[in-house]
Amino acid sequence: MAKMKAAALLAKKEMGMIEKDIPEIQDDQVLVKIKHVGICGADLDFFEHGALGVWELDFPHVIGHEPSGIVEAVGKSVEGFEPGDKVSIEPGYPCWNCEFCRRGDYHLCAKVMFMSVPNGAVGAFQEYVAWPANMVYKLPDNMDTVEGALIEPLSVGLNAALNSGACFGKSALIVGCGCIGLCVAMALKAYGVTEIYLTDAMESRLNKAKELGVGSVFDIEKVDYMEEVRNLTGGRGVDLVYECAGSEVGLNKGIELLAPGGNVCLVGIYLTESQKVNLNGIIFKEASVSSNFRYRNLYPKAIKAVASGAIPLKKIISHTFKLEELGKALELNLNNKNEVSKIVIEID
Repeated sequence: MAKMKAAALLAKKEMGMIEKDIPEIQDDQVLVKIKHVGICGADLDFFEHGALGVWELDFPHVIGHEPSGIVEAVGKSVEGFEPGDKVSIEPGYPCWNCEFCRRGDYHLCAKVMFMSVPNGAVGAFQEYVAWPANMVYKLPDNMDTVEGALIEPLSVGLNAALNSGACFGKSALIVGCGCIGLCVAMALKAYGVTEIYLTDAMESRLNKAKELGVGSVFDIEKVDYMEEVRNLTGGRGVDLVYECAGSEVGLNKGIELLAPGGNVCLVGIYLTESQKVNLNGIIFKEASVSSNFRYRNLYPKAIKAVASGAIPLKKIISHTFKLEELGKALELNLNNKNEVSKIVIEID
């Protein structure tokens, strides 16, 4: 059987190259030659801790869930794809039969097979992936597989915007300018939200936010952004707050800046399950709270938004590494966060 290369976690903080069989496709699948994969915060947790929440890895383990590539082969029952197609892969495959799948919320399916998690599907840091064709999306001629690998985090941003009721005329505060915070900002701008304020402490991320031109950017270590936002909104506060850093302090400051009747959207993941939240700050403003878990039915919209030029997705990238350099890339992301906004892995 033909072989392929994969970058696998051999132990905590130890990456190595292994050889695997190229997967055989089922009738409803396509075989994709992976070209680019983004590094996500979940990959960093698996790398550093060998675990993420309730998921604990058995080694060796292939991680990665933001893939894009070229169709290599097509299953017998698949229509609409042919070898050579550029595609982006949605990394979760649900059961399609439960209550949540039937109503369209397939991202909440308890049986979803998600790439790279234990007892889920194979990770994407390898040369080939076989995947159900109905979760694979063609990229138009004016998009490449670098952008295709960023459709996953962009879909998170679009989902946050939708869940919070973002629309033209509203104002927003984004706490945290990492990849997801930047994707939320680009999504909001695409939805017509033009009054956007972004905060962070890391210079590289703040610079990326400025480069994107999505709103006013504040370094929380150099300015009193609470006072700045209050002044810029005439003391009213913002309609929407997106907590993208997993920061209890950032969340409560966002609640303080929320206008009456506004919405707080929880996007970041917290390291502990318990947080001290100013609930009266929400109640007295009759504010609403939304949350964001992955995405559903958004890959086609995300691809169209990028293809149209509405979202300059490539601009969030700070570094590119080869598959054989994945360990180096993860170490950089883990130990030099101030230098990183988004790392993409390239597979020859």
